[in-house]
Amino acid sequence: MLHMQVYVSDETKRVGRECLGFRARMLSRVTTAAYDDALSEVGLTVGQFGALTAVANREAARPAELAKVLEMDESTASRNVERMCANGWLRLRAATEDRRSHQIAITEKGIALIRRGYPAWQKAQNEIARQLGPDGVTALKSVARKIRA
Repeated sequence: MLHMQVYVSDETKRVGRECLGFRARMLSRVTTAAYDDALSEVGLTVGQFGALTAVANREAARPAELAKVLEMDESTASRNVERMCANGWLRLRAATEDRRSHQIAITEKGIALIRRGYPAWQKAQNEIARQLGPDGVTALKSVARKIRA
């Protein structure tokens, strides 16, 4: 049996108590799980639902714009879009002003998924809002605005 020495210090204790990164990741995992659980009934994850609604709200978006809106790197956004295109939820079309570029558009199938998924999203939204309470919801929105600024 391999024994590892445990290293506990004032620094490691402080990290455990105060790390904002850990708290943010924990909040992300808990909320993602709630939304993913609710949206699983329509076969979506919260990431897919968010990407679909982001494209739908923009009518069409360039890949770099979508990546920025979703706060992810372009290669990850491209892989996700590729999968959603393969599922028939999104489609790529040539940009009219620049033939080398393309825009991402939502399909009828994608719109139908948003409509079917909306009640599940609303259920998760209400549950997370209940758990956070009104002050927590306000604080979370405020923090998100500050970090994105």
